[in-house]
Amino acid sequence: MARPLRFISLFSVTILLWASFGCGSQRGSSDQTSGSQAVPELTKQVIDERINDTGVWDIPPESGTGEPISWRFDEDEPKEIVVVDQQIDGTKATIILDIKTQSSPRASNLRVLSGRIRTEWRMQTGWVLRRWEIVDTENISMKYRDVPKPANQNSNR
Repeated sequence: MARPLRFISLFSVTILLWASFGCGSQRGSSDQTSGSQAVPELTKQVIDERINDTGVWDIPPESGTGEPISWRFDEDEPKEIVVVDQQIDGTKATIILDIKTQSSPRASNLRVLSGRIRTEWRMQTGWVLRRWEIVDTENISMKYRDVPKPANQNSNR
């Protein structure tokens, strides 16, 4: 008889823990709207991580001649990111970033990009996970320039 009682008490403890975490999550989400510290901080590290796989459209060439391009930031591309302005209002944020980046050396079109973009952020909340995500981008002053490939990369050896 000791085994069934042990199982029931373990089950009861599990239910109590689950219920207490569930109540904590509900309290945390109401605190989130009231501006408490339940909202995770939007740090430079978070910005650097979340910019990956984000796109920017209508990037004109530096030269003024040529077609605008779209760009999707890749985790492996070298990036220099400076936060120019950051406005946070509860679970929403607008951040202006000054970015310098370039395509991979193996890319068919080598490009260098630099300038400012506006990013709109929202706190995404799930059952357990709460994190800042970029929901929109706007090109402010970012431009690109094509970089010619070195002569030794143009030949097929």
